[in-house]
Amino acid sequence: MLRPMTEALISSEVASVLERHGIDANPSFQVLDGDDLFSVIEPLVGRERLQVHTSALSVARAVRAKRITGVLVGRRSAGVLLSTLANEHQTVGVVVHQPEADESAAAALRSQGVMEIVANLDRPDWIEILRRIIDYRALLVLELQHRCESKRLAERELELLGQPPESMSDDLTPHQPPPLPVGPMSTYNLEEASESFETAYIDRVQQLCASAREAAEYLGVSSATLSRRLRKEAAHGA
Repeated sequence: MLRPMTEALISSEVASVLERHGIDANPSFQVLDGDDLFSVIEPLVGRERLQVHTSALSVARAVRAKRITGVLVGRRSAGVLLSTLANEHQTVGVVVHQPEADESAAAALRSQGVMEIVANLDRPDWIEILRRIIDYRALLVLELQHRCESKRLAERELELLGQPPESMSDDLTPHQPPPLPVGPMSTYNLEEASESFETAYIDRVQQLCASAREAAEYLGVSSATLSRRLRKEAAHGA
């Protein structure tokens, strides 16, 4: 069972799915250039869940090592960190502390994938902000797990059919994942499972994002494509 504080930092339904997949649902947070952030976050999450870094590369390496994690960074280091994460092909929820009100800078940060920009550290919704970045990372981990399992089943199918597994695509790069499902349909009925997972994944991303446009950006599709998909699902549901 998860401890109460852990349950507060990750949605119970997401944590339940992680545990069913054998993935440790205990979250952690990486902090860069954020002494003020550290003093505010430590009482909320506990010292054992915080890791302080002195460089953007160190954060990227920690993100690679920690499956369920989020990043908190000061404004001065945000640009370098985002570039480093992109170069290292690491996708993770990032919160930036930007004390001064600068809408153009905030827009630029959001365009690079920042999930939340905090001006005032004395906010009552810190737990909700932290839960959003942890849930986002957890969904990415589950998606990759799903695609790897689909690939494994498809390769097993080819083995049973007497075909070499080398004919399968090896595209498992998390930075630009192909659309679900991955691999041919088979007697394992992957189509139904993949469709259900994709629908649940899209619904959860929409819940975590502030707008439909932001959700479309994280899903890697255009706003028009996402709208068509939602209208189609609504029509089928009716």
